[in-house]
Amino acid sequence: MIEELLEFAEHSFKLSKTDQDGLTEREHLQEVERQTGKTPQALIGPQFPTLVSHIWSAFVSLSSARTAGMSGPNPITYTEIKSWLELTDNTLSSRDIEAIKLLDSTYLRTQHG
Repeated sequence: MIEELLEFAEHSFKLSKTDQDGLTEREHLQEVERQTGKTPQALIGPQFPTLVSHIWSAFVSLSSARTAGMSGPNPITYTEIKSWLELTDNTLSSRDIEAIKLLDSTYLRTQHG
């Protein structure tokens, strides 16, 4: 399931990356779809694996509060995850936390590359 989540995430992150004009790849492709009436293949991605939606939700919440430096977004730290767990009264297994770290690495790679 984690592999499917990573595939879904990578596709989503790539579509959400903005260009120099501040538009996302998703917005460009949706405009192509609007003009042609055909859905570009690049818009069709992996299915969201609902069995691990709690991991995705945790990542989205943590990512929305991430810090940024001169070179862009900073990684989500274990300290931030621990603080988030304490503040939200959520629980995650060690495998869930490692999955969040993998999602974060994927996010950072797609945003910087």
